[in-house]
Amino acid sequence: MRQIGALPPNLDPKVFEDHLLSLGVKSRFDRNPEGWAVWIFNEDHVARAKQELDAYLSRPDDPKFRESAPAAEARRRREKQLDREYRKNARDVADAWSGVRFRRRPATITMVLIAVVVFVLQHSQRFGPEVVDQLGFFAWTQGEPELRPDHALTDIVHGQAWRLVTPIFLHFSILHIFFNVWWMLVLGTAIERQRGTWRLVVLILVTAVLSNLTEFVYMEWFLRDSHLFGGLSGVVYALFGYVWMKGEYQPEQGLSIDSRNTMLMMVWLFVCMTGAVGPIANAAHVGGLVAGAALGLLRF
Repeated sequence: MRQIGALPPNLDPKVFEDHLLSLGVKSRFDRNPEGWAVWIFNEDHVARAKQELDAYLSRPDDPKFRESAPAAEARRRREKQLDREYRKNARDVADAWSGVRFRRRPATITMVLIAVVVFVLQHSQRFGPEVVDQLGFFAWTQGEPELRPDHALTDIVHGQAWRLVTPIFLHFSILHIFFNVWWMLVLGTAIERQRGTWRLVVLILVTAVLSNLTEFVYMEWFLRDSHLFGGLSGVVYALFGYVWMKGEYQPEQGLSIDSRNTMLMMVWLFVCMTGAVGPIANAAHVGGLVAGAALGLLRF
């Protein structure tokens, strides 16, 4: 936050505050002996706010300033609505495991339960190899994909279409599943409540297929190698992209994500690409993000 100037005591700060807000600039006015100190919250808006302040000081009676009030009030109402929705999301996630919440969020909770059960079986000595073999993008017990006809798509083109989706349930560490399940609860709950269960199911299925295929194509065409991959992260990035675009371009649908979490998700995406956190299905992350964002831009 930065101070850009001051208003004399004879000018109404509310008029200028409304004008700035109608332009998307958030401000604060502090009373002092000389009048009102003008503070701008976002550093990116400082230059524009200074221009508007100079204009207001030189022509405070210009009708454009008072005519900004309706637009400012509309923006305040929209922000209050989004804040209520965000707080309700947080409460819903906290109560997500109750019976009532399950009935209202069946797709989200079912996804989490499947992922947890698969994780337990996957890491057991008795069932682990079979679980990975049946749910992976390809069956490793049949031999390494690059040594088989048609490579990894052999199993899928011979009728095992579930492999286009089921890798999302494989997780390779506690932290891997913890963070994916957490974001599934947060984002899935919000989407399922606002857009309905069937939309969330379609969103998950479509982006699971696209993110898994993106990872496969990246392996085949760029890495020239095949490796085992899995996890909900591709779908999680799809849900993130969906909510992000809805908040930016269709806020009336009640979905949004704050700038801090947006930055967190994008920074983590690029950190994973550096290889600093080990082998990561980065192509699945990117494919999921692009697919989810594209669907978020539609009226879906």
